[in-house]
Amino acid sequence: MTTAEAKELDLINIRDEFPALEQRVQGRKLVYLDSACTALKPRAVAERLGDFYLHWGGCGGKRSTHLASQQVQDWLEEARRTAADFISAESPNEIVFTSGTTEAANLLARAFPFDGERREVVLTDLEHNAIFLPFHEACLRGEVSLRFCPSRDGRVDLDALEGLISEKTALVCMTRASNVYGGIQPLAQASHLAHRRGALIFSDEAQYVATHREKVQEVNADFIAFSAHKIGGPFGAGVLYGKENLLNRLKPAKVGGGTVKSVVWERGASPLVEYLDAPARFEAGVPDFAAILGMKEAVDFLRRIPEEELRAHVSALVRRLARGLARFPELRVLGREEDLAKGALVSFHPVQEGFSVADFNLFLNHELGERFIAIRAGEHCAHLLHQRLALPATLRVSFFAYNTAEEVDFFLEAVGSYLRALYEH
Repeated sequence: MTTAEAKELDLINIRDEFPALEQRVQGRKLVYLDSACTALKPRAVAERLGDFYLHWGGCGGKRSTHLASQQVQDWLEEARRTAADFISAESPNEIVFTSGTTEAANLLARAFPFDGERREVVLTDLEHNAIFLPFHEACLRGEVSLRFCPSRDGRVDLDALEGLISEKTALVCMTRASNVYGGIQPLAQASHLAHRRGALIFSDEAQYVATHREKVQEVNADFIAFSAHKIGGPFGAGVLYGKENLLNRLKPAKVGGGTVKSVVWERGASPLVEYLDAPARFEAGVPDFAAILGMKEAVDFLRRIPEEELRAHVSALVRRLARGLARFPELRVLGREEDLAKGALVSFHPVQEGFSVADFNLFLNHELGERFIAIRAGEHCAHLLHQRLALPATLRVSFFAYNTAEEVDFFLEAVGSYLRALYEH
């Protein structure tokens, strides 16, 4: 059996786990090429959510002590261990459950102990607004100053990054995989540059872990974040990873029930509050148990797919699309094929007058007979990058484990049909 045949057989089984792929909207069947926005959900995730709400739904063991609550708490801690293993963390205590990457970045921006001379944050121009804006707001509050590292063809300029990191730098923020340029970024090298100057590094991995297996200890990342919905999990769940000693240096950011170790209140004095160690000190309130358990199912699903086969499959789709788009002189692909093939998406934009991004999106939804194609058009919450490139919008096609070469070819045929209708009259 050839490698290609093995992948095709795997695809049949994988696609069967995603009922949404058979969904019809207004009579048209879905061709889903928008997984960078959110991945479709495997059957096991939906079943876990339904089972929890129908048969459990009670409070976890840190609030109550009855048998049902203890079971829920056991499941939550099992999910924490699964998340730690997924990214090769040293300990489950390094996993903080959040509502997603956005909350993780906001937590870090508010909790990071900026002090003394180290009050600079270095960001790249590839960052998603979820990373850029929390630190921008910290800058407006006068807590930090920001420096921006440029990219070249969608790759972080390591020489420029090295020049920007100084004794004043507290934190370097670098996406692991741009949600516009795709590919991957050299996190291990950036970590080395930051640590050499005494700074820490934070990596946005929302677009990485769906098709890669991060090993946080190998790349020596201090903090990373990802969202469940990008890997086939529920909305409203995610992870902030941090080295345990560093998490315990962070200031309390979102406080409330479940975060307190002790409160001492003597008459006439202010209460003295001691917070728990990580991760509990950052998980105020009742967790979204169902979403966290659903995230575990998504991780388990991904881990059943061999990493090498997953990467080979997604890379082949990216190359097929990039080469197909390169045949159209009216369009320009962002990035080089050899870089794109390391990621899971391709973005492009028109270079000829008359091409309307909005009109093309309508064409994909309404003019393809019994099927419609879901992609992403716009600035993709990456305003820094689009401003630097002077592009009002780009079009993005993104892949997950369930996508096929036939879907790529169907999209390319649609592109050709639209261009012929637009320019051959």
